[in-house]
Amino acid sequence: MISREDDEDESGSDGDMEDIINVDFEFFNPKEIDFHAVKNLLSQFFASDAILFGLSELADIIVSQSSVGTTIKVNGDDSDPYSVMTVLNMNQHIQAMVQIRDYVFTKSKQNEKLHVKLKELLSAGSSKEVGLIISERFINMPVETAPPMWRMLLEEVKDAVERGLPFNFEYYLLLCPTYHEVAPKTDFDEDTPKPSRKKAKMVDPVTFFFHPEEEMLQQYAEFTQDFKLTTPPTVAESRNTFEDYGIAPARRMMLIHRDKIPEVVQLMTNNSQW
Repeated sequence: MISREDDEDESGSDGDMEDIINVDFEFFNPKEIDFHAVKNLLSQFFASDAILFGLSELADIIVSQSSVGTTIKVNGDDSDPYSVMTVLNMNQHIQAMVQIRDYVFTKSKQNEKLHVKLKELLSAGSSKEVGLIISERFINMPVETAPPMWRMLLEEVKDAVERGLPFNFEYYLLLCPTYHEVAPKTDFDEDTPKPSRKKAKMVDPVTFFFHPEEEMLQQYAEFTQDFKLTTPPTVAESRNTFEDYGIAPARRMMLIHRDKIPEVVQLMTNNSQW
C-alpha cells in the first residue's frame, strides 16, 4: 500500500489540511487478458514513433513470456495494468524486433562508438545478446513502484537463464522518455551593455527524465545518446508534452552492462528521497 499526502501551506487561511489517498498496488505476471492494455502502454512508451513498430507483435511477446515481466494493478488480476516492466531479446529474428533494431541503428549514428557497439552486439553472428527494457506506467503512478519491479525483473531473468531460456543478456538497452527546452536562451549578465549581448554563448538545453529512476541509471551507462522522435506528435500529444510551455519530448538511449544493473537497483532501493 502506498499513501500519498498533500499538505497545504501552513500559512493558509484554512489552516492545515491533509488529503490521504490509500491505494493497494498488486504485482502480477503478464497474461493474455493484458494484451490490449499492454499495447496501449507500448504506444505510450514509443510516443509518436509508435506507428513505426508492430505493437501487436510486441504485446504478444510480453504477455506470452509470463515468467519474465511484471504488471501493476489495483483491482485484481483481471483488471487492466497501470504499469508494465519487462525485457525483450533484441537478437530475436522477428519483424517487430527488426524494426526496433533498425530504429536504434539510425538513432545511434550520431554516436559512432555506440553505433559500432550496437552493430556488433546485434549482428546475426553475435555471441552476446542485448535485452531491451520496456518500462512504462501511467503518469500518476508513484516512482516508489519502480525499485521492486526492477528487483523482480533481475530475479526472473536469473531464474530464466538457469532454466536455459534466452535471457542471458550481456547488455541492456533503454530508450528513456525525456523532455527538454525547445529553444535555448542566451546567458548574459544584466550589466552587460546591450550591443555586446549578441556575443553571449548559447545555453545548452536542459534534459529532464519522465522516470526519475532512469536518471539514476544513466550514471552506470557505458554509452548514452539523446535523439529526437522521428514522427511529429499529434495535437493531443503536443499538449501532453507541454510544447506550449517551451519544452518538447525526446529520448535518451542508454546501453548498460549487466554487471552494473544490480548496483543501480540497490541504489534505487535505498533512495530516501522516494
